[in-house]
Amino acid sequence: MANTDFDYYEPRHPTYRQFATDVYHAMTGYWKKLESHDLTPHGWWSTLRQNGSCDVNDVIAVIVSAYLWTILRETLTKGLFKPLAKVSGLSKKDQAKTPECLWKLFFSTIAWSYSAFLVLYRYDLFHHPSLSVQHWNLHSRVPLDLYIAYVFQLSYYAHSIYATTFLDEWRKDSSILLLHHVFTILLLTSSYLFRYTLLGALVLFFHDFSDIFLELTKLMVYYKTKGGVWARWCETLSTAGFVAFGTSWFVFRLYWFPLKAIYVSAYISSLVEEKVPPFYFFTNGLMLALLVMHLYWFKFILHMAYKVCFGKTKEIKDTREYEERVASMGNGVQQRKQD
Repeated sequence: MANTDFDYYEPRHPTYRQFATDVYHAMTGYWKKLESHDLTPHGWWSTLRQNGSCDVNDVIAVIVSAYLWTILRETLTKGLFKPLAKVSGLSKKDQAKTPECLWKLFFSTIAWSYSAFLVLYRYDLFHHPSLSVQHWNLHSRVPLDLYIAYVFQLSYYAHSIYATTFLDEWRKDSSILLLHHVFTILLLTSSYLFRYTLLGALVLFFHDFSDIFLELTKLMVYYKTKGGVWARWCETLSTAGFVAFGTSWFVFRLYWFPLKAIYVSAYISSLVEEKVPPFYFFTNGLMLALLVMHLYWFKFILHMAYKVCFGKTKEIKDTREYEERVASMGNGVQQRKQD
């Protein structure tokens, strides 16, 4: 241990300036500690084989679960989501989009609820994020509750690559969303292989909450097409949902995520470990890349807020959507059906 008194000290919540300064110094300091700077594929593969902990059963569990997510989505879409959209009297266009929205709301609610259980109750990581690195052990056994979370999320994001490409409506940010899925899978995989699993739980906690408000807001926008009193209620609820979505996005993904999760991973771990943890730069680089993506998506939120506040539009809508649905999305991508 680099600091034997660290177990009894919870670092003060940093400012953005302190975050940038401390993370920069920690990463450059760790870079100087590297015995070699072999960042070639061969060097990474060697580090992975020497330090990574995974077996065939883990891989099978993720692959099978990803297939089950696809089957579950198809079952719920045909048996529940589409009939619900149809009986609700929505327009044809909104009937086509509602099942995707309901599916993502279904997943986000379950995923964040379980992450909240782990972070707020089981491991108390939100108020004491340094616990996620204080007792890190490269060869520790992953507890069952964390293992469930990893299989649950990894398999869903593997399914989401297929879903975004072939099932979901193609939007202006869909290519970025695919990249986000890939980065998330890599981040979860590396954190599992090298036992940064408590940190992984903290990251997941900060990423699913705002999606709940996003899907609820989109549902209210779709249901406004029914008109009358119902439309006025949905207009009010969609506005409230958009405010909650934008606020939660900023607080969870642009404030707590960097100042708790990334700060703990990049800076606090440098106070605890004398040697450079395996895939330290890879893991932290992926989290910083996700932060950049969050800033990119926050642009859409600010754009919508600007249009509403300055009278450029009279209603909340998803500015990522094209006016007309894209019929084709390039090589190997099937044509979207509008039934």
